[in-house]
Amino acid sequence: MSAWIPAHTVANQSNNVATPTVLSDQDHRVTKVIAYVTSNLTRRVTLVEAASVACLEPLYFSKRFRRVVGMTFVSWSTSIRVQSAKRLLEWPALSITAVANAVGYRDLTTFERAFRKREAICPREYRRLLARCMAKEQETPKERR
Repeated sequence: MSAWIPAHTVANQSNNVATPTVLSDQDHRVTKVIAYVTSNLTRRVTLVEAASVACLEPLYFSKRFRRVVGMTFVSWSTSIRVQSAKRLLEWPALSITAVANAVGYRDLTTFERAFRKREAICPREYRRLLARCMAKEQETPKERR
């Protein structure tokens, strides 16, 4: 049984990941790829596919992307997916597997490894900490004593 995921929680989100500020004509190709990847978060976009969207050779695209964004395409793509996963983990009804699938990971182990590498904590523990923080915020000052 698959869980329902609100579309706005995956697509068209602002992320705390580096994006270009001053753009040349070539850099607009990078912006096009950024839009493409963020609108296709439910699946993994490869470097070759991203280069194709930019109408550039993969090696040249990779160098261009790193110069414009400040990190490699793979690193940026992983960061975007993990940031989106963090927002989805706020929904307790979604399983960790459903969250992983929603951000383009078909293998739970790979998702957990990528999440842990970026956040220094596994997705389950992140969700537990988030739930504790939310519960603490909902307590009244009298209950905290």
